Amino acid sequence: MITPLDRADYGRVRPLCLPLAYHLCCAAVLDGHNPGTVLVDDPNDPQSAFIFSPEGSYLVGEPHNEAFNRALNRAFYDRVTLGEVHALFFVVHPASWEGQLPAMLGGRVPLRMERRRYVCREAKYDWGAHVPNGYSVQRIDQALLERAELRVPDHMRGWMEGNWGSTADFLNKGFGVVTLHNDRVVSWSVADCRSGDACEIGIHTLPEYRRLGLGAITAAAAVEHALTHGYALVGWHCNEDNLGSIGTAEKAGFELERRYAMLYAFLDEAC
Repeated sequence: MITPLDRADYGRVRPLCLPLAYHLCCAAVLDGHNPGTVLVDDPNDPQSAFIFSPEGSYLVGEPHNEAFNRALNRAFYDRVTLGEVHALFFVVHPASWEGQLPAMLGGRVPLRMERRRYVCREAKYDWGAHVPNGYSVQRIDQALLERAELRVPDHMRGWMEGNWGSTADFLNKGFGVVTLHNDRVVSWSVADCRSGDACEIGIHTLPEYRRLGLGAITAAAAVEHALTHGYALVGWHCNEDNLGSIGTAEKAGFELERRYAMLYAFLDEAC
């Protein structure tokens, strides 16, 4: 059996999600700050749950729940048939969920992606002293997005809308910082999610503007904004082999908190 949980009842799965507290987006969905879906075996007393968030999917609770797992398989491939999803990225607890995933994925064995989580509780990098001549760093607000001469990348707009539901919700609940050059957004650090006094951010810099230190400048400016606007902790996730992201995080003042594995599968290939 599988049931979409009503948003008003999301609190019922919080105890199952506590071991994944280092994945803030899971809690952010339960808080209602970020869009998502929660599927459970029993809406009154959930023992197994699947949480779909903008930053990945989470499987928590009892992994040996055959009826729930079979129903998840159908739910996954219904979305494939409708063209809504082509791949899923999972973080699980307990680890024994991993052994159940092939049955949910049409016999496909998920691949492993080694990841890192960094945290920052103190602004350490003096980003303002490193902004190159001809560049400026600004907070994302409505006025900036409406500037007629400003070239805002589709990637940045998609990030805000995908993680928050709409640009309006991003401006209301999230935050972000951009670095500008010649009326062009060339680097941006956008909040992925928020829960309590914590948030997580990401960074992107246009390829032709990389290796100029702009990623660290932009990310550090976003950290400074967060820590001076009510947040006590800023998180950052990246792949173990993403040396650019690792270097940017560490330069911007983040410290490694943990390593973990994310599992993923391309569902349309497994149909």
